[in-house]
Amino acid sequence: MREIFRMHNVDSPAVRRQRKWVLNAVNFWQARWGERSFLATLAIIIGILAGLAEAALHWLVEVMGKFVNSIPEIVEKAGWWSWVGIIIFAVFPLIGMILSYLVQRTLGGARYAKSLSPLILALHRKRPTIPLTETFTHIISSALAVGCGGAAGLEAPSVLTGAAIGANTGSFCFVAKKRRALLLGCGASAAIAAIFDSPIAGVLFAAEVLLPEFSVSALVPMIMSSAVASVVSRMLVPDMEFFIAETNPWRFDAVPCYVLCAAACALVGVYVIKTVYKISGELKKRLRNPWIRLFAAGSILCSILWLLPVLRGQGYWFIERLFAGDMNGLREHSTFLKALPASEWVVLALLVVIILLKVVAAALTVDGGGDGGIFAPSMFTGAFTGFAFAHLVNLTGVVSLQENNFVALGMCGVFTAVMRAPLTGIFLIAEITHSYTLLVPLMIVSSVAYFFARLFEPDSVYRKALAESNLLVNDRDQTMLRRLQVRFNINRRYRVLHPGDRLARLIEEVEAAPGNPVYPVLDGDGRLLGVVYLERVLKAMINKNEFDFLLIYDFMENPPEILDPEDDLAKAMAAFDLYRVEVLPVCDSHGFFKGFLEKNNIFSKYRRMVKETENF
Repeated sequence: MREIFRMHNVDSPAVRRQRKWVLNAVNFWQARWGERSFLATLAIIIGILAGLAEAALHWLVEVMGKFVNSIPEIVEKAGWWSWVGIIIFAVFPLIGMILSYLVQRTLGGARYAKSLSPLILALHRKRPTIPLTETFTHIISSALAVGCGGAAGLEAPSVLTGAAIGANTGSFCFVAKKRRALLLGCGASAAIAAIFDSPIAGVLFAAEVLLPEFSVSALVPMIMSSAVASVVSRMLVPDMEFFIAETNPWRFDAVPCYVLCAAACALVGVYVIKTVYKISGELKKRLRNPWIRLFAAGSILCSILWLLPVLRGQGYWFIERLFAGDMNGLREHSTFLKALPASEWVVLALLVVIILLKVVAAALTVDGGGDGGIFAPSMFTGAFTGFAFAHLVNLTGVVSLQENNFVALGMCGVFTAVMRAPLTGIFLIAEITHSYTLLVPLMIVSSVAYFFARLFEPDSVYRKALAESNLLVNDRDQTMLRRLQVRFNINRRYRVLHPGDRLARLIEEVEAAPGNPVYPVLDGDGRLLGVVYLERVLKAMINKNEFDFLLIYDFMENPPEILDPEDDLAKAMAAFDLYRVEVLPVCDSHGFFKGFLEKNNIFSKYRRMVKETENF
């Protein structure tokens, strides 16, 4: 818990005694029963806490949703004009965004993270530390934004809450940083397991999206955490079910349509990624003031949701209507849709509009100032994509498809294309539909959608911004080397030369400290002027008659590259390979020499990092 105490500047005698007691208890446990049993126990505790957090979030959203939906009726009973209630109901998403933003700024601060992208970057850089406030801030802010009608999902805030619980539990118990990332994954997997009642999908999501470098043995604590979270969530919210899904056994003659549906889902998934990235960038670029951005995005969002109320909230009720094939149910809950003619092609056009606008509404909710994620909007969009695909094929009369099956397949396909988590997509849909009858079609759709999506967009929705900013690469070696900075690996044992020194001075330095292949040449203030490579002056050193005539200045060379202490080792390694050298100088921004970076030291550091990763 050292980071927590440091963050709050707490160092009273009582706190010091508590820290000492916790540390002694942890050391006793690990000495008697081992580190693995200690981590397994922490995983169970994290699962319980994550289950409680998700139950609280579910309850808050349900209460707020019932209140918002009852506003027109409350206004009518109060004797006001009915249009007053409609206006209040229409602007409530903006009200929710404002309240959510106030919570974020008050409790979370200016660096409050609403996406999984910062979490993924922190994990890749081996910095699994999350502020303590994020164990509850996301619950409040996302409940306000989504419960009031915002078109986002609760899964990303849930994952961030679970991750914060895992990270802070590890910090409190003095768990080493290399193990703390595993506990963070336990919290994230427990969050998904609790909110969807899908423990397998929770584990796979953490393994595919957050912790792809961990070994198979690391899945065991996450499995325990997810299972416990599911039990706690089911016990506290026994009727928590997002939708009732009715599926039928799959047919062999529909396999070609599964492949075509997967390709369509891949295109929709790429559209989702690019739209989210584009809207986020444009809002931040054109509207730098957060309050102006909040009101502008909120106003546009309210207009979209007034025209298409089907886009409000997470939209799971409407997914249930698609599984039941009840398009009338969709029309009855929207004044705008009821006014349109009941034509099959009109219905199909509306499905396309819903698919295109759901992601826009979600991006406006989150990037405008609210809190939420793209997880649920991806599943919503996928459900409508699968239904629209099957409905279009049935209208052509070429083949008769089971539209309810394609709702599930579309959810899997778009989710996989957006998140780049094919295994999670397969088992998540299988678990939330409570049926494994579609396992083979889910595997087909997930794999094909994953392949096609990568052709058009190489990165997932969470990694695209990091990749565009050159903060994250898919290469494992590059990722590991980027975690360390040059300043932590500088060799400061060097002998200094000056331009006016004679060659005899170099010989004296070699005799005093043999083994240095390169020497820095500095001015009187310590700034680097050049370097002298020993192997390039050996011939002159043999001829003793030239010692009195040759100066260091005559042998000084400009180094091929000068590194900065804040550079990472990936950049340094690229310079080593480009110029085919073994040693490079390191200088600060003012040119003052700090030392040398050696290629062999980087290899040794990399081998230790790989070994630490494979240990658990």
